[in-house]
Amino acid sequence: MLGMRVATAALRKRPRMEEMAEIARQRARESGHPVLVSVSTRVKTSDPLELFARAMGATHHRFFWSIPSKQIAIAGLGAAWSHDCHGSNPFPAAQAAWQDLLATAAIDIEDETLPFAGPLAVSGFAFDPSAPRGEIWADFPEGMLLLPRIVLARVGDQTSLTVNGLVGPETSSVTLTLEAARRLMALIGEAAQRNNKANTMRMRDSLDGAAWRSTVGDAVAMLKRGEMEKVVLARSVLVEAQAPLDLPSALERLRRDYPDTFVFAVARGGRTFFGASPERLVSLENGQISAYGLAGSIARGKTPEEDARLANELLTSSKDLHEHSVVVRTILEDLSDISSDLSAPTAPSILKVRNVQHLFTPISGRLAQGYSIFDLLARLHPTPAVGGRPREQALAWIREHEGLERGWYAGPIGWINAKGEGEFAVALRSALADRQQALLFAGCGIVSDSDPDREYNETKLKLRAILGALGEVEA
Repeated sequence: MLGMRVATAALRKRPRMEEMAEIARQRARESGHPVLVSVSTRVKTSDPLELFARAMGATHHRFFWSIPSKQIAIAGLGAAWSHDCHGSNPFPAAQAAWQDLLATAAIDIEDETLPFAGPLAVSGFAFDPSAPRGEIWADFPEGMLLLPRIVLARVGDQTSLTVNGLVGPETSSVTLTLEAARRLMALIGEAAQRNNKANTMRMRDSLDGAAWRSTVGDAVAMLKRGEMEKVVLARSVLVEAQAPLDLPSALERLRRDYPDTFVFAVARGGRTFFGASPERLVSLENGQISAYGLAGSIARGKTPEEDARLANELLTSSKDLHEHSVVVRTILEDLSDISSDLSAPTAPSILKVRNVQHLFTPISGRLAQGYSIFDLLARLHPTPAVGGRPREQALAWIREHEGLERGWYAGPIGWINAKGEGEFAVALRSALADRQQALLFAGCGIVSDSDPDREYNETKLKLRAILGALGEVEA
């Protein structure tokens, strides 16, 4: 029934789709290059996560994005267009490719109030584009833009369906319309397959705890010598499941248990990178910038009284306040030359998720003329919350000492629209999964008075989000 309703809505727009495809075909003849056609309409449908789940096995490209507390959910399927960026600075190439695609695009939006209507590209970047990449991250390049063939987006009780395609000089508009309808029927018409059985997993560290704590000790000694102000160290654990992982169910648990996070998933090839990040790197809407300063963590309490005591302990911890101040100070410095009206509270507050409390400072400002969200990403990433300070020195130290291939972990992940607006989270509390395995990541900010045992326990705390979403881990 869901597939019939959505496909019927698309076919109701057939005359307009044909008209826009013909406009695109004429532009393609003039330019000699394929032209994007994008048509958005209002639909009545269920959860976009169900669309993401139903497409398993039907397409190598799937995307999911949700902010549960804001009733936002987006699913994207297929690839109408994609652009992989390579090199140590992928952001300018991403911006140029996106602008070039939109320059001749034929876009039709039924109602400008529709949520996420028009072309919307999935975008993700590696934590360190200069670091070597191995086979496990082969489908996740240094930078990526991907325009899904189909996007279903819901905000509250409003839902939009966008169909995207490239039209060449001789492409038939009828072919475009029928292809879209057939794809909708094929991907949405069948019930989602879920693995409802309990899935037991075995877990092992990629690097044993003693070795990781020793590396933290080395970092602390280096910081005490004044060589850097802060560095972030991450570690990973591998979980192996007895049955195929049910990632849509894991995403549903993350939405339920972590409503104030950015729940995301990008599936490419046979692997899916997913997570529930509490940290916004940056968003841009109507010229307004919003970023998070998020650093300094402690556990949640088992009672309201214990929770409040732990929060107060975090708010008065000199180590955590120092770590947090480094992050906020750097973000403000990085934004100062391309924005105005920058503001941030003088003291942090507490951001609570299910199992962790963080020191949190919201930062806002207005973007100067002539700059884009990619300029913001280039300046902000990586913040000292995931890299260190000074930035380049910290990255070099991480490459040499961490012994971990981060890939997209702790990199920017999010979306951008045709207006140049978008939102990117820092890809934390995340994992890279294939059929029956998942590689989970967690990290900690190290400053001169960090304690290796405490930092190791903090990573265990941060790993709980994905472990709990995937299933039961054997002792």
